[in-house]
Amino acid sequence: MKISEELEIAPGEIWAVTGPDAEMRTAWCARLARREDLEDVTALLSFAQHAGEAQRTGWPQARYYEDEGKTVADFLSYDDVWEINPFEVGAKRPETRKAFRARQERILRLLDLRKLWDRLVIALSNGETRRVLLARALAKGPRLLVLDDPAAGMDVKQREKLKDVVTALAARGMSVIMACRHADELPKGVVKGLEVDRRGAVREVAAKPCATKTDGKAAARKRSVPKTDATRPPVVEIRHLDLAYGGRTLFRDFSWTVRQGERWILRGENGSGKTTLMALVTGDSPLAYAADVRVFGIPREVGVQLSEIRRRIGMVSPEMQAYLGKGPEELIEEAVAGDPELLILDEPFMNLDEREAKRASRRIGAYLKAHPQTTAILICHRNDEAPRCFDREMELHG
Repeated sequence: MKISEELEIAPGEIWAVTGPDAEMRTAWCARLARREDLEDVTALLSFAQHAGEAQRTGWPQARYYEDEGKTVADFLSYDDVWEINPFEVGAKRPETRKAFRARQERILRLLDLRKLWDRLVIALSNGETRRVLLARALAKGPRLLVLDDPAAGMDVKQREKLKDVVTALAARGMSVIMACRHADELPKGVVKGLEVDRRGAVREVAAKPCATKTDGKAAARKRSVPKTDATRPPVVEIRHLDLAYGGRTLFRDFSWTVRQGERWILRGENGSGKTTLMALVTGDSPLAYAADVRVFGIPREVGVQLSEIRRRIGMVSPEMQAYLGKGPEELIEEAVAGDPELLILDEPFMNLDEREAKRASRRIGAYLKAHPQTTAILICHRNDEAPRCFDREMELHG
């Protein structure tokens, strides 16, 4: 399959795309997937699709209303994937439903998606959404799969699983082109490298061997945990939380106190409830009114003005990237511009290159050093991106 006049990818080969500019890599991947001679045999997975799906489903808070939207089963169905119009009587179908179901079953097993089958797409975590979008990309049986930063938002376990999935697809004869931010997100079978420069030009480079599997806990163990200063006022108090959401019990008798000036890393596998927990704090989830949640000492109850709480909070999240169309560095600057008392950083380095992520991490670290009274909560799946000032940790188990 010709990628250019000089480059041809063989069935079962895995290529890696690198380059100094993430936007240029993304643009190149999108152009390749849309090319007229490849469009019918190529599938693309990118954050742009993730953002587009989010915008189609509506406002972010809609994820907490369980009677709205498509389920994963709907989203991956024959009619939805092939965009079948039920009113086109006699229209020629692209393939039989039997053939589609056989492929669908293989994909569901490969990506371990049966457990998400009845969940609403809008209610999935970022990492879970990526897996479902990958299943959608594979549903038509493409010959070429283009993956633009596919591991963004995935936890350590799912990043390793993704590499196994790509290896399995290549073994079946699918050609795969991957643009990744970190070398340890690439599988071992990469045979060729492409570099996209800042002007969008592409040249062949030596394929770098993938890094060894990273220990998701290593960096966290090196952080010294200070003693709790009980004289500092609590900023976030969650008491004896019992919460079922999306057909699952996320929290049972869960309590957590975050005091002024503390810096917490919130960890947990995809779907463990990290974003849901932050939505209780910000008031984005109506479930907060059925829970004992206090922010700045203010209980969440009828009559409380959320605007008075929110103006004291700075926020960065993948949802904000998706809905607002802003980059993470821009969102970080906006979050700290008002000198917030509480800074919530939900995957603030998502969609940033390694160099850009380090720069953003330094910016956050410098801000918090200059503002010792600011309380901060960070959600991230890579220990090497977290600023050193985050010295406390809470891990959720979904």
